[in-house]
Amino acid sequence: MQIPLTALLMCSDPQALGAIERTFEQYGIPAYICPDSKTAESSLNRRKFDLMVLDFDLAGAETLVDFHAMDARGIPGLIIALARDPAVLKSVLSRRVHFTLQKPLAGDLMVRTLKAAYSTIVTEKRASFRHSVRIKAEASILERSQRRSLGPATVLDVSHTGLGLQTASLVPRDATIFVDFELPQDREPIHTIGKVIWSDGQGHLGVQFRFIAPLEMKNLHLWLSTHCPWDVELEPRSIEDALNLAAGAGSGSIQ
Repeated sequence: MQIPLTALLMCSDPQALGAIERTFEQYGIPAYICPDSKTAESSLNRRKFDLMVLDFDLAGAETLVDFHAMDARGIPGLIIALARDPAVLKSVLSRRVHFTLQKPLAGDLMVRTLKAAYSTIVTEKRASFRHSVRIKAEASILERSQRRSLGPATVLDVSHTGLGLQTASLVPRDATIFVDFELPQDREPIHTIGKVIWSDGQGHLGVQFRFIAPLEMKNLHLWLSTHCPWDVELEPRSIEDALNLAAGAGSGSIQ
């Protein structure tokens, strides 16, 4: 199962637009097409995009790099930079740009770049993917070099990097916390040491993992992978699907 990928394209170069649109249509990626930075900024104010393709031959491209720094979960959207001058592309690599393409664009290079971007996006989304659960847990925090039990606790969600917890006790932010639980179905024990990164004062808190034994971390990652089954390889649509997609494309976006 492939993850849905949303893209914003700021470009007015006919050749580059044609190459990118054909690639996006082939892989079924909807894109908002903006001819200038003002239109692109308006689109960015309304929604989150996984991928931005920015033509640095247009004014305002550098501003958009900073404008769309990251989404609400702290995951940066990927940026592909286009330009005719290789010196421009070299200079933008010091910014938050992940891939560069020199114009005029070659279709096969666009496909390879898109697949590389997709693979990176999948990896980032997997790392942040939180699987909702209800697992009984044992939890305690470190106070004056002593461990204090938090009483009954429940893991509400878990990811590669942390978990959400419900406890019967109030827990201060930045506290060192120990959470022990078993993975559903597998019954594999997981013993974690983490840091409380947020607490709502009602027993709900977010924990960022600081240490899990390597074997237990491997078991946790394997378990999460089965609940986050995104394919890294981006598969093209069939010719019939691609033709239907192209025929149905609306003005200003690829639908």
